[in-house]
Amino acid sequence: MRYHPRRQHARAVSTFEIFESLRSTSEVRVRTNVQTTSLVIAVATALAVQTAGTQTARPAIASGPDLKATLDRAANALGMIRGPQRIDALSTVEYWGTGFTYAIGQSFRPDMPWPAFKATYHAGIGYQVPGMRVDITRSNPDGPVQGGGGLPLAAAQRQIQVVSGQFAWNESEPGAGLVPGAGTATPAPAAVNERLLQLWTTPYGVIKAAMKAGANAKVSVERGATIITFPAVGTLVKTTLNAKNLVERVEVGSDNPVLGDIVTETTYAGYQDLTEAKSDVLFPAHIVQKQGGFPVLDVTITKTDTNNPYVIFPIPDNVEKAAVTPPRAATVDVRKMAEGVWYLTGGTHHSVAVEFTDHVVLVECPQNDARALAVIDTVKRTIPRKPIKYVVNTHHHFDHSGGLRACAAEGATIITQGLSKPYYERVWALPHTLSPDRLAMAPREAAIEAVADKRVLSDSTRTLEVYRLEGSRHADTMLVVYLPKEKVLVEADAYPPAAPNPLGAPVVEAVNLYDNIRRLKLDVQQIAPIHGRWVTINDLRAAIGRPSTN
Repeated sequence: MRYHPRRQHARAVSTFEIFESLRSTSEVRVRTNVQTTSLVIAVATALAVQTAGTQTARPAIASGPDLKATLDRAANALGMIRGPQRIDALSTVEYWGTGFTYAIGQSFRPDMPWPAFKATYHAGIGYQVPGMRVDITRSNPDGPVQGGGGLPLAAAQRQIQVVSGQFAWNESEPGAGLVPGAGTATPAPAAVNERLLQLWTTPYGVIKAAMKAGANAKVSVERGATIITFPAVGTLVKTTLNAKNLVERVEVGSDNPVLGDIVTETTYAGYQDLTEAKSDVLFPAHIVQKQGGFPVLDVTITKTDTNNPYVIFPIPDNVEKAAVTPPRAATVDVRKMAEGVWYLTGGTHHSVAVEFTDHVVLVECPQNDARALAVIDTVKRTIPRKPIKYVVNTHHHFDHSGGLRACAAEGATIITQGLSKPYYERVWALPHTLSPDRLAMAPREAAIEAVADKRVLSDSTRTLEVYRLEGSRHADTMLVVYLPKEKVLVEADAYPPAAPNPLGAPVVEAVNLYDNIRRLKLDVQQIAPIHGRWVTINDLRAAIGRPSTN
């Protein structure tokens, strides 16, 4: 069935890129899975716009003194203004809380909320650098555990994410990488803009950023609410103030490989003085952030501290060096598993290409357009003059489905589990204007075929069998691929082998995979995981404590 669809230490690093002009505006409505979310996004050049619904009249725009007065009232309401000269005296903030974080795009079933982790949360921000450190310790939720994103955790997991100016990195412990032997700092250059945007969309951040934006910031009234819009980090931020001039909601548009143009909406509520010294600086006691219509963060803040001179973000040497190195283009390594069967690796997510008489079947087109297009190009070089006719999608999680649109643009039929088909039909209809992908730039009908329990593809060359993996707690849409002649199984996320001779308790998903192999009476000798390394069935048996057969 077809569906149409140089580092700089002498001065502070620029906090955001100001557009020279906001030249064009258009309106679209974005519908998520369960609700309609809207956002005004004004852009220069190629960026498109989302606005808050259809309006019969555009609200009056005020600038200059009116804008300054609005920002002054908001800063004063937050407690940022101090002294007879009424200056913004707030330079840093730290806040602590507990609640939940969620793994976007990792739901157990399509349309379900993103899976939750219990979390302790600590963030420190310096607005002059600017810099931010978010320190989260997450653990399994209460009750049954379903979905991806690393669930279930074998133990509590600490994640520390840092940005300082134009550098971003992850830490194994606070201050990691500054002293030899003291922890590990892992460069994360691709996360710079996202983390800076997180900084500038905090309550104090939006007021400071709007002030810095000058004439590029605008204030208006929509449905009785005061709206401030300003450019930050290459996009437009929309902020709603409540009747007390406190920041109530912040909306920002971004691109998602699966959902297209999405809105990140952060709401702030329950403002109070949470400092121990009671400094009359207000901060929200409850923060909720949503993406794709579902929460990605929900925390209750219990303590804050401001203007601490020790909230600093020194940059490890290896992080600076990594920023100088140009990012690597997506690379694909090719390994022949059997005649006509190739294992396509070279990244975190692999694919398998299977050659038939006059076409190719590709198992998995993951991540995003960049990875998918690199895989497609590799297939064309490795198996020339044969088109990719089918792409088997193992499950709906975004890291495994983010490249499917590129494959659809190639004319391939997407084979996916039945629950995923209507989901893809719906989300692929959403606009991709902020970062157009291959399918958005060259629209065509996308063919999607649903699999219930089994699908067989065969010709005179070979047979390929697709099965539903029963009993998975990771995703209810999980498919595996079996090549009976080659005795090869392709699977995702059920058994991601790490180093040889893995140790530790059996993983539930790996046990379930083995049970399914036995249930289906598959003579598996080799396993090609979408994550990890090529292994044998005996590696799987060893990992789950079952005797090997030699």
